[in-house]
Amino acid sequence: MTYTVELLDMVKAKYGLTSDYQLAKKLGVSSARVSNWRNMKASLEWDTAFQVADLLGINDQNVVYGLLEDKYQNPRLINALSEGRPV
Repeated sequence: MTYTVELLDMVKAKYGLTSDYQLAKKLGVSSARVSNWRNMKASLEWDTAFQVADLLGINDQNVVYGLLEDKYQNPRLINALSEGRPV
């Protein structure tokens, strides 16, 4: 499971949403966009990611580090980020 999917599921759980359609409405995006995020055909845009962070009360820095791993598959980048990630 990707961090993006974890975030989407957390929003659904927190707000009692039972479908991705409801999630899309909550985030102000299309159902197709949510489907693309879930199927890793697209990555969560930063503006939407920060909207999700606000909805969940998550620190922006944690969201950035989590999503960078979803957005970029370069192992060297991921290792560098992991070494510098705050605890």
